Amino acid sequence: MARQRNFDKAAIAKQLIPVFITRGYEGASVSELVAASGLLRGSLYAAYGSKLGIFVAGLQQLPTLDALTEQELDFLIVALLEVAPNNPVVKNFLQDYLVDIDTEQLAVKIGLQILAKAK
Repeated sequence: MARQRNFDKAAIAKQLIPVFITRGYEGASVSELVAASGLLRGSLYAAYGSKLGIFVAGLQQLPTLDALTEQELDFLIVALLEVAPNNPVVKNFLQDYLVDIDTEQLAVKIGLQILAKAK
């Protein structure tokens, strides 16, 4: 009989967002995600299926634009710039997420966030 999962998938997905922000989607290794989650590799795969599954689960935790934290906005930027152009699952998710958002407000928020990170 398989053991019951005793962790919160949504909480773990949120916990892994900083790895994607720091390393980017492509740069984030499964080993880094395993280490950051505190779970066994098999448990992570059983819960999310893949690195993409973890990433999408993180996206599903994003609140509305006006409630985004700085970290969540950084994650959204990674999704928009790095992942969505090459991944239809993420692109479709983001289109649905952004459909009712004021695009001017979004552009200003993202622009200011990127400028704040510029060195």
